[in-house]
Amino acid sequence: MDITLRARNCEIPERVKEEARRKVEHATRFFDRILDLEVSFAEEHNPRIPNPASVEITARSKKHTVRALGEGQDHHEAIDQAIARFERQLRRYKTRLIDRGRRGRDDARTTGELPQVHRRAATNGQVEHDDPSPNIVKRKEFELTAMFPDDAVLQLELLGHDFYLFTNAGTGAPNVVYRRGDGDIGLIEAVGADQPAAMATAP
Repeated sequence: MDITLRARNCEIPERVKEEARRKVEHATRFFDRILDLEVSFAEEHNPRIPNPASVEITARSKKHTVRALGEGQDHHEAIDQAIARFERQLRRYKTRLIDRGRRGRDDARTTGELPQVHRRAATNGQVEHDDPSPNIVKRKEFELTAMFPDDAVLQLELLGHDFYLFTNAGTGAPNVVYRRGDGDIGLIEAVGADQPAAMATAP
């Protein structure tokens, strides 16, 4: 496993880097599917920010990405918080993989049915917009990954994001899973690959 250390807006002493490397290697001791891992150090120089130091851990396996962020008054504290969250994410990931391997997914693949959580969210989910005219302040491009909706939900949880865009491996169409206000997951399905507007109007 390759471990890359990066720093933004700060200088990190070698002893702190070694501390991060050692704790990351210890955290991944029970999980052998990680291909590469990156630890990013950052620091805000605003005295009004209570926890200016941050450490973000990003680990990539063949199919998923696990990300954990820690913040603190210094990088020692941020490392400990990031490692604790990272270990929880890895345990959740490993548990999901084990459970999925036990029950199999042949029925879901042949019938095309979604798990109950997705059917319920896709039927009742609603997205509310507080600002009627938001501005686009950031653009990001990335390659869509083909996966089934339950894999996308797992990736959503591992990244800690509010939504995740992917290509549905069963239909070939772009889909979005998102976290609802009630804690459930919603699924937005494009009607057709040539109708991207359907994603914006789906409930």
